[in-house]
Amino acid sequence: MVKSELTRLAYDGSVFKIEFYVIPSGRALTEEWLNSLSPDYQKKFAVLFVRLGDHGKIWNEQKFKHLEGSKQLFEFKADSGRILCFFFHGKRVILTHGFFKKGAKTPKGEIEKAHLIKEDFERRIKL
Repeated sequence: MVKSELTRLAYDGSVFKIEFYVIPSGRALTEEWLNSLSPDYQKKFAVLFVRLGDHGKIWNEQKFKHLEGSKQLFEFKADSGRILCFFFHGKRVILTHGFFKKGAKTPKGEIEKAHLIKEDFERRIKL
């Protein structure tokens, strides 16, 4: 059995590698979502990836923060756009998916989706 690609590189920083999670069909949902956005939005997220990748920490919680009550999920924030992620061994940050936040809190469904992706990634990496 051939092992399918689990991630695709988004940014290779000096501290962290930022990677798109790839579903078993070969699609990277975060990458597709980002590509559907305006160039201005894409640039905002690219700046955040470079910041975390090269410096290891984004201190501004208006741009990056831990999702309280989650199993070690974090979110990149650009205006109402969000990309959820988690940290993995080897200084890797895995991007799960992106969406636009409409209310005051990150929807539970989006957090659950990220948890499922994280569990799938961890299961597939052990194969």
